[in-house]
Amino acid sequence: MAKIRTSRTTLERRGRLFFGLFILLTVAACLWWPWWQMERLVGSGDQERAQALVRAYVQNRHAIRFAADPKAAEQLRRFGMVKSEKEPKLIRIASATPTQPQVVPAGLPPFEDEAVRVFLKHPEEGRQRLPAGDSFFYIQALRAENECLTCHGEYKPGELIGAVSLELSLKDRNRTLLENRLILVIAALLVVVLSVAVFYALFRYMVVRPIQHLKDVTDRVSEGDLQIRSEIDTGNELEALSDAMNHMLDEMAKAQADLRAATAARDAKLDELAKANVALFEMNQVKNKFLTTMSHELRTPLNSILGFAQILSDAPVVAADAKLSRYARNILTSGRMLLDMINDLLDLAKIEAGRLQVRLDHVSPADVAEAVCNMVRPMLAETSLKLSCEIDPAAPLMITDATKVQQILYNLLSNAIKFTEQGEVRLSVRLVQDRRVAFEVVDTGPGIARDEQLRIFERFTQLDSSYTRRYRGTGLGLSIVKELTGLLGGTVSVESEVGHGSTFTVVLPVDSSAFEGRAADSAAPSQHSAEKAGGPVDQA
Repeated sequence: MAKIRTSRTTLERRGRLFFGLFILLTVAACLWWPWWQMERLVGSGDQERAQALVRAYVQNRHAIRFAADPKAAEQLRRFGMVKSEKEPKLIRIASATPTQPQVVPAGLPPFEDEAVRVFLKHPEEGRQRLPAGDSFFYIQALRAENECLTCHGEYKPGELIGAVSLELSLKDRNRTLLENRLILVIAALLVVVLSVAVFYALFRYMVVRPIQHLKDVTDRVSEGDLQIRSEIDTGNELEALSDAMNHMLDEMAKAQADLRAATAARDAKLDELAKANVALFEMNQVKNKFLTTMSHELRTPLNSILGFAQILSDAPVVAADAKLSRYARNILTSGRMLLDMINDLLDLAKIEAGRLQVRLDHVSPADVAEAVCNMVRPMLAETSLKLSCEIDPAAPLMITDATKVQQILYNLLSNAIKFTEQGEVRLSVRLVQDRRVAFEVVDTGPGIARDEQLRIFERFTQLDSSYTRRYRGTGLGLSIVKELTGLLGGTVSVESEVGHGSTFTVVLPVDSSAFEGRAADSAAPSQHSAEKAGGPVDQA
């Protein structure tokens, strides 16, 4: 399973980073409200200061106008001026006439011109403001009220008499605002630094140090020290984890001791098995030698028995007597069956002893097929079966062991004839891909069930006891076919269905030079695909 690493930094640094970011974001969120409120309050204060100045300016002008003494009026004018601010500007608007509405005076700055136009167009509007850097421009409309008509009789109630424009300096205000903001930022940074420092101290004491101790313990364990134990006394989950690790180390130490004991017992058992294997190998060699010797010794008298039985069967006296003739044929049949069994056992002994080797020659698939068909035709004498041989003209000349190919085909054909009571047996030869030749033996016998196809190539295996009693045999025919096919570098497979016959396919390479001199015990096992088919043909 792949290990995902999100970061290469330590847990301690990651904790400081995450907590610092969290505190920073929290403080920033908390500062946003006073920051915004400060901006809003300062902005509203600018407008209120401007309104107060306009109100004082208008009142001062009226006081000067109504003062009886010119000297007192001048004193009022000077008293009403704000030393740190510019003097407000009065914009007079001519009254409307029946033919001419009120118009904006010419020569006004853009802001004042735009504000007066708004006042004239919208009677409900009374103020306009424009913050610009270190200056605050403010203009307030003066409309005619009932009290104003005494002196300004040419105006109608609500009509615009004029406007007062002023410019406030925001330098002191901006400097004070900046100082307050710097104080807020410094306070926030102090809170962040102190919070991170406190958290770091607590986090290191409560989490990092215990985890580092656990890491040191695991490093010692990885070096092979199972006697070390973790010592953490925090009263939380880390202590529980430490106890669990100690328990695990106890179990590991116990398991290691058990493993050492099991390894010692296994080594002793392996020594016994090695000795037993040597003994079995020696016994197998004795068995193979015995089988080879006995097969040779049995075939000599058996051939004599078959020869004399054939002479008796051909003698006129015996042929004239039906009972004696039947006895002679039974001797011949039983003798030939016994000879086949002995030959199979001899081949098996050679295969197990590794004495069966590939001898290459140029072989015609057609000649081999015809020869094998001629060899098995006598087996059809007392049956109604038809034997056919189909050769693909495209089948090339092969470099292989002709004797072993004949034995493979003979075993398959004799097996098919033995277990097919009616119908036909067909041998076909065709060229397949990758320069390989396929030999197919098709019969119309009882077929092989799917679950039985995996074991028909095993030695001494016959699928049905009734077939065994009826046809007899050693159960080595197909196993020898499998061994010889693998020896030649080929494969054998079966396709079958119960009640519809079977098809055995042997695929051999056109050139078996790579397998020349190869012993049977080193041959690659042939692959018989029993998954494809079903139906019992027995092994003879």
